[in-house]
Amino acid sequence: MKMRLLGLGALTLGFAPPLAAQTEMARPSIAANETILRVQGTGRIAAVPEVMTITLGVVTTGESAAAALDANNRKLAPVIAALREAGIPPEQIQTSGLSVDPQFADTRNASADRILGFRASSAVTVESRDLASAGDLVSALFDAGANSISGPEFAVAEENVERLTRRAEAEALREARAQADATASALGMRVARVLLVSDSQVQLGRGSGSIVVTGARIAQTPIEPGEITIEARYGLEFALVPLPGR
Repeated sequence: MKMRLLGLGALTLGFAPPLAAQTEMARPSIAANETILRVQGTGRIAAVPEVMTITLGVVTTGESAAAALDANNRKLAPVIAALREAGIPPEQIQTSGLSVDPQFADTRNASADRILGFRASSAVTVESRDLASAGDLVSALFDAGANSISGPEFAVAEENVERLTRRAEAEALREARAQADATASALGMRVARVLLVSDSQVQLGRGSGSIVVTGARIAQTPIEPGEITIEARYGLEFALVPLPGR
């Protein structure tokens, strides 16, 4: 009996590229009565988000670049104070953007443009694990002077990523073996051995909220973190052999 190659259709899910190039263990030699079956197993683990990230913005204007920036610093100070009052530690507060741009008069003749003043914009990214108080935090930031808030983005805590990834990978391997057993049975064969296992590809889910608000004070902002999914997949090759009597 000549060696044959079977392949189950690959899933067409939108996966991010793996962090490292995919490698494979060396395939052992194939016996004459063996048929190669290629399968892809996918494992998904649902997790409750533990970390929330939001980005807030403060915008000010001034007659000069220095005046606009100084006004921005003054307006941002109570916002940072509100974050600390809410219990956000300094290491979870990061300046993620700062710009000062001239504001030109609206004229049809570009060569005649003149500067009317300057606009300073600052953005601060905040990470919080107190998801239950997320809505109160957003409202407090507007009260303190933030012009805009976008997010939130939800994720699992970094210290739990490996544990959840291992669970998703184990589920992917079990699913691949179940596929192989079902296919072999339908063909009147059985799985004899595993020939090859590729490196796993993992997609860490990040839930996103829909807050993109610019304006004055808001009374209360309801935020529901929901669930996120960690997904892993493996490519495996199995050697199938005929059942006795076939």
